[in-house]
Amino acid sequence: MLVVAVASLCFATSGPLARAAAPTHPLLIAAGRTALAALLLTLAAPRSTFRALAALPASARRKVGAAGLVLAAHFGCFLGGLSMTSLGAAVTLVSLEPVAVILVAWAAFGARPGRWEALGVALATAGALATASSGAADHRLQGDLLVVLAVALYGVYVGAARGLASLLPPGPYAAAVYGSAGLALSVLCAGLLLAGQPVELTTGGALAIGALAVIPTLGGHTLVQWSARHVPASLVALVSPGETVGALAIGALVLGQPPSRNEALGALLVLAGVGCTLASQGRGGSGASATERGAGEQQGDGGQVVDP
Repeated sequence: MLVVAVASLCFATSGPLARAAAPTHPLLIAAGRTALAALLLTLAAPRSTFRALAALPASARRKVGAAGLVLAAHFGCFLGGLSMTSLGAAVTLVSLEPVAVILVAWAAFGARPGRWEALGVALATAGALATASSGAADHRLQGDLLVVLAVALYGVYVGAARGLASLLPPGPYAAAVYGSAGLALSVLCAGLLLAGQPVELTTGGALAIGALAVIPTLGGHTLVQWSARHVPASLVALVSPGETVGALAIGALVLGQPPSRNEALGALLVLAGVGCTLASQGRGGSGASATERGAGEQQGDGGQVVDP
C-alpha cells in the first residue's frame, strides 16, 4: 500500500504541472516528459540497461516497443483531453482507470472481479458520469472523451507491464518503454512542425516538462510498472483515485481552479468505489487477487508475478 500511496502523490502533480506547461502543445509535453525520463533512467545505470536490452530477442523488443506506443497514446490522449476540458473533469475521469485495469486483467489473465470490486467499478462509473455532466465554463465533452480513451489505454499499459515482466528488470523495462514513447511522440511533433502548426516551448513550459518527467513519470509510472509485477491489479488501480483527490486539491489550492459541484460529487462517488475495492482486498478472496495468487503460486521464484 505504501508504494501505491507514493505513486498516487506523484501522479497527483501530473494534471496541474501539465496546465502550468501551457501553451506548450500537449504532444510536445508528452514527448518531453517521456524522452527525459528515459534519458535519466539510462544515465542512472547505463551498463545494465544496455546489457539487458541487447540480450532481448527481436520479438521481445517489438513487444516492449509496442508497450511504449501504448504509453505514448495514453499520454497524448490525456494531455490533449486536459487541454480541452476542465482540470476537475480530466483528473476525475482519470479515476476510471481502475475499471480499465480490472477489465484488462479479467480479459488477459482471467482475473474476474469479485462482488466488492464490481460494486467499486459501478460507483466509479457513476462518478465519471456525474463529472461528465459538469457545467464548468471550461468543460468540453471532446476533452472528456479523449481522457476516457487515455483511461482505456492505461489499462492496456498496466496489463502489458504485467505480461512482459519476465522479459526485463524494472529499470531497463521502464527506460525502454519511455524511450519508445518519447521517440514516437517526437515523430508526431516533427509532423506538426512540417504541417506548419506551432509547437511553442516557453521557459516555464520547459521547467514544467522537467518536473513532469521526474515526479509523475519517474516517480509515478515507474512505481506502477513495478507494482504491476508484484501486487494484484485491483490494488495497482487505486493509484488513479488517489491521483484524482490530490490533483483536485492542488488545482483548488495552488492554481485557483476548484472543482464544480458535479465534479466534486463525482470525486466523492469515486472515493466510495475506492472503499469498496479496499474492502475486497481486506477480504482477500475476490476476483483479481484470487486469480493472481494462483498465477504467483504456479510461477514461484521463476516468474515475476509474485503474490505479496
